Amino acid sequence: MLTHEEFEQLFDQHVDDVAAFLYSYAAGKAQLKDWVQEVFVKLWESRDQIDFDHPGFKSYLFTTARNHALKKLHQEKRYEEWLDRHLVRLTELHGKDDAPDVNLSAIKKIHQSALPQISERARKAYLLSREDGLTYPEIAEIMGVSVKTVEAHISKALQILRSAFKDYSPE
Repeated sequence: MLTHEEFEQLFDQHVDDVAAFLYSYAAGKAQLKDWVQEVFVKLWESRDQIDFDHPGFKSYLFTTARNHALKKLHQEKRYEEWLDRHLVRLTELHGKDDAPDVNLSAIKKIHQSALPQISERARKAYLLSREDGLTYPEIAEIMGVSVKTVEAHISKALQILRSAFKDYSPE
């Protein structure tokens, strides 16, 4: 198993290569930086199962980075699809079946501004459910809480989001 110091050396040795590799997938520098860190966190968490001295390690590293980027891009697409579905539902709730001028950017802005109002734990549960598509038992296992606690977190998050959207009119 790698020590912390050995892992830091590995990080220093490969961070630029991983960043260059992920550059074409990322939408910006902040996203690129996050993804690079997340890839190395995955390596750290799996360090006892990885042979870092294996000749194919660098290929493994790039495959891990590519898979991470594709997963994140897929989640972003799912997020967009989720917003689109809820936009249709919101339009139906307002009785505007023929409302072609719905402002999707306004919906996203309201949603993004409401997320910080949700407690960190409730927001995490909500995002794992809605963006990652995880079940409540899966979320409970990840967060180390009961399924009932996950239900309570997501319920609280939805309550805050509903409140944020209550004055929205798609006109």
